[in-house]
Amino acid sequence: MSPRSSVAPVVASGTVSAVKLLIATLAFAGAYLGVEATYGTPAQPAGAAEQARTVELSSRSMPATAQVPAPGTVTVSAVDALGPCDRPYQARSLVENNDPRATVSYGWRLERWSPGTRRWQTYLGIGSGFSGESQTVEWQPRVVNNPGWYRVVLSVSGDAPLRSERFLVSC
Repeated sequence: MSPRSSVAPVVASGTVSAVKLLIATLAFAGAYLGVEATYGTPAQPAGAAEQARTVELSSRSMPATAQVPAPGTVTVSAVDALGPCDRPYQARSLVENNDPRATVSYGWRLERWSPGTRRWQTYLGIGSGFSGESQTVEWQPRVVNNPGWYRVVLSVSGDAPLRSERFLVSC
């Protein structure tokens, strides 16, 4: 058996793999560019000036609780609904930092009451942190198509969790 005949299947196999990889790469790039073209810059339809909407920020768009919450409390207020069952909320709390040189880590949780288990269960969550002086922290969770009782929990490193009052989300 000559060395040339034993190498030919390996080279052919490698060439086929390289061609498959090239085709897959081109397909992915084409799909990416198609999505980019579709969602990138929207085309202006005829009469676009008539369809333009002015967005006005007012006290109706943002909650009226723009004040700094008292330490040790979490306030939750509803923001204007985005749809028949799309409810955004804004949670706020003051997180104190006794040592401005230290970093404070905190996490938000939106919990939903489960009548079946008769317990609060995590529905959404996010974590963050800051360093420096005490800060008012905010979070804007959304509840979509899931009516029930909810509450917001703020966990700050080194402190007991803070819980908001429960609130009802309905459609």
